[in-house]
Amino acid sequence: MFSHLLLLSLGLGALASPLAEPEAFAIPPPHSSPIPAEPRVLGGRGTSLPLFHSKSSIRRARSAANAKRDNSRHTLIYHGRNRKKSLEERDTQPTWLLEAAAFIDRRYNGGAGNFQALIAAELGKRAGEADLTDHNLDASYSANIAIGTPSQEFPIVLDTGSSDLWVATSGCTGCTNMATYASKSSSSYVSLNSSFNIEYGSGTASGILVQDLVTLAGYSVASQTLATVTTLSQGLLSSSLSGIMGLSWQSLAYSKAVPLWITLAKSTSWDQPLFAFYLKRYRDVAGATSVESDGGMANFGYLDATIYTGDVTYVTVPSDAQYWQIPIDSMSMQGTAISLGTSTAAAIDTGTTLIGGPSAIIAKIYAAIPGSKPMTGSYVNYYEYPCTTSISFSLTFGGFEIQVSDADFNLGRYSSDTTYCTGAAFVQDLPSNSPVQWIVGDTVLKNVYSVYRYSPPAVGFAALAGDSTQLAANASTTIPQGSGLPTGGASTDSSTSTSSNPISSGSSGVGPSGSGESPHVVYATATVTAADATSAELADATSTAGATSGARRNSVYESIVMGAGLGLLGIFAFI
Repeated sequence: MFSHLLLLSLGLGALASPLAEPEAFAIPPPHSSPIPAEPRVLGGRGTSLPLFHSKSSIRRARSAANAKRDNSRHTLIYHGRNRKKSLEERDTQPTWLLEAAAFIDRRYNGGAGNFQALIAAELGKRAGEADLTDHNLDASYSANIAIGTPSQEFPIVLDTGSSDLWVATSGCTGCTNMATYASKSSSSYVSLNSSFNIEYGSGTASGILVQDLVTLAGYSVASQTLATVTTLSQGLLSSSLSGIMGLSWQSLAYSKAVPLWITLAKSTSWDQPLFAFYLKRYRDVAGATSVESDGGMANFGYLDATIYTGDVTYVTVPSDAQYWQIPIDSMSMQGTAISLGTSTAAAIDTGTTLIGGPSAIIAKIYAAIPGSKPMTGSYVNYYEYPCTTSISFSLTFGGFEIQVSDADFNLGRYSSDTTYCTGAAFVQDLPSNSPVQWIVGDTVLKNVYSVYRYSPPAVGFAALAGDSTQLAANASTTIPQGSGLPTGGASTDSSTSTSSNPISSGSSGVGPSGSGESPHVVYATATVTAADATSAELADATSTAGATSGARRNSVYESIVMGAGLGLLGIFAFI
């Protein structure tokens, strides 16, 4: 209850000598007080002032106090910021309480309370499914990931052709109109004092290696190593994307870090040690925009039986492979079998849009199309053919035939002759010692449910269920005019440690003690050093003694990791 007479104790004794009498002072009373208030000196304890208030001022004070109280009930104060949350919002964001505790625990207790693991467990309660976004009419596909404590969300490309996770960071040069990671806002952020640099044909991405809590499809990995990019060449990523998550093997990682998916596959978090992709098609949909949020689905730790029909056909990945590498059994164009010779090894790459292969075999493919011819100038590695031709092209893996739709193979018109259209298979001649001769991208993968299994390592394919194979009812019959094709380029990388300590993120395990009590809490495993970057994870997955022979990631792999093109150049992605 408010009173007309409020006593405000002012501890002024400490300001003067304990032997000296405090000097009295007066504060002008409210305008409605008829008699000025006289201060009272209370020994060495300070000075008390009676304050008189009018009824109107009391009402204003009561109203302000109530408003402050109500606001505090709906506001979470974190890192000095007020973030208003309704009760309904808190119901859908159950980690807010743990995040507040984690902040205090980290500041005053060195993080010993292990709140990061508790947050990861909470985030993992609805896990396994990641909605995909289609960019630039099937050029690339992204999903959202969360990084940090509290979590920051970013759209990133999911790429089975590389193994590093990197995201644009605050203050990044060249990162225009994209969400960026604010490390200072994360209580779980740790810098590793290591530089990171990757060079593409169209530019570079560079920054530093850090560790933080990372969540994908509801599964969280504590102390996951990732690169925070501080400099990005203009146009390397679409402005709507913030980074790349590599989903290939550890020995391909520039950072030498264990990829997030491997940590999860080796834990007890996933029901099955695999992930899968269903990529939707928008190339032939009338009115489709450059960003379509309903772009398909990625499943982690399980297979979605509603997406595919029949059995999954698995093709074994070699124990020393660093890509999702499998052999092509056969290839056919317009009913004509295409002879492959010994050039059969293919990297299955969700980060690449098209199909890259040896020049001699690409020539055979188009020789089976009447009227086809090689393109010139910037598009010298491509072929075009009469737009009136309906394409029937297929590849077979492990006895499973993938029929590539005409809509996927026909890229549209890219030359001055508008009666000719460009094909999705292009020339990508790789070095003779390359482990793969083909790069199989989304042009093919849109036509199947593709599966990537950790143990035993294999790539699987299954036929899409009826609903998944249906084209949109308002599909366009107009062939688009192309706006640009990738023209080739290699990639190199470096990751130089400036710390005397090896990068380590603790022991692997599930839950605070690796006991499995919290099934979605996973700790990142220790990162290998450059000298130990081998195919060890494949050997572990196959449980074959002596499966590795000290094979190292070499320049051939580095030149392929971004595919044949320039990051996300024009409308086609080669990651």
